[in-house]
Amino acid sequence: MRACEQCGLSIGDSATFCMVCGARVDPSASPTEAPPTVGSDAPGPAQAVAQSPMESAVQSGANATGQTLGQDGLAEDDPQDAASRRLHAAALPMREAGEVEKTDPARAVTLYRDSALRLLEAAADPLDHEAVRHDLLVIFDRVSLILKREGRPDEALEEIDSAASLGLLDCRDHGIKGHREALKKRRDSLRHALDGRSTSPV
Repeated sequence: MRACEQCGLSIGDSATFCMVCGARVDPSASPTEAPPTVGSDAPGPAQAVAQSPMESAVQSGANATGQTLGQDGLAEDDPQDAASRRLHAAALPMREAGEVEKTDPARAVTLYRDSALRLLEAAADPLDHEAVRHDLLVIFDRVSLILKREGRPDEALEEIDSAASLGLLDCRDHGIKGHREALKKRRDSLRHALDGRSTSPV
């Protein structure tokens, strides 16, 4: 599995572009390991991914087969590229959320949730895409953490349960272990806190 040189996310060995940041990838380049990401209660790689600048690697033009390329470097008349373009656009609110997470946590939560919905609606089987599973796990990690910090444990737990219902806490993709383990630990912590609150004397 290779890593995108622009944003560091895992990409397929035969991919010609990164579905998250849109950077062109040389399919003949040797595979490299994606840098591991670690989920924690401190802003880290997950937030850094969200803050990565969007750059178009290819200007409008034509590729070697004569297909017209959009500004994101994808063929405008290729159905597969059209689906990839939708997934790429769906991840954009996630980047904005990372930029406002510290200054406007409520807006960050809204943007993260918007990105999650767009990702789930962007393709017939979005969870078949490793990059989508990764982004969704990052989103659920960040949203649940923000809600926990904001004193909304019930909502934070709901977010983690949503991630679990999608099977994201059981997947074994490269580079997601930190987020997966962070969500599991946070779920246990929130359940313990909520159970203690419900049994405490009024």
